[in-house]
Amino acid sequence: MEVRKKIFINKLHLFGPTIRSLNEAEIDWMLAGSGCLYLLGNDRIPDDADIFLKDNIHDAADELFKIKSFIYKSDVESVRNSNPEGSHDMQLTSHLKINVGGKEYGLSITDEMMKKRIKTEIDGEPVWLLAPEDVLIVKALLQRGSEVGKSDLEDIQNFMKIYPNIDKDYIRSRITSLGANQRIGEIFF
Repeated sequence: MEVRKKIFINKLHLFGPTIRSLNEAEIDWMLAGSGCLYLLGNDRIPDDADIFLKDNIHDAADELFKIKSFIYKSDVESVRNSNPEGSHDMQLTSHLKINVGGKEYGLSITDEMMKKRIKTEIDGEPVWLLAPEDVLIVKALLQRGSEVGKSDLEDIQNFMKIYPNIDKDYIRSRITSLGANQRIGEIFF
């Protein structure tokens, strides 16, 4: 993992200063998305870092960086984002909602997600990773492909091959609590 950390931090030069500031301000956060999966062994090097925040602390993070949030909406998702240093390769994210098949899935951080996060370090700084199961669930709900510059289903397939410690009971539980069995159940089981 150490080589991956170096590649990640060298590609996304704002990651180190951003997480250092968040940690010093005692703002809870987790690295999500393809950045999280990359640090856990997935081959695809991410183009950005999705820093997932609890909904109720996004304002504090924006104030810390003296930035303003915006709501990003696509055909399938709505999310509150803000970008330290104005860089779109560093996203502070909260209030994630996915709308597919006529159904809305709210994916704000829960206490259960906080308990499952994984702690590591980069350059002596604590780094919190969203549990890979939660990252995979988001990707399974979105199912974005190359037409929008994403690789959600490919990321899931590749990660499931190389990461033997996937908690399938947790995935089942989360899928059930989200009411997403029809949308994503077959992807994992």
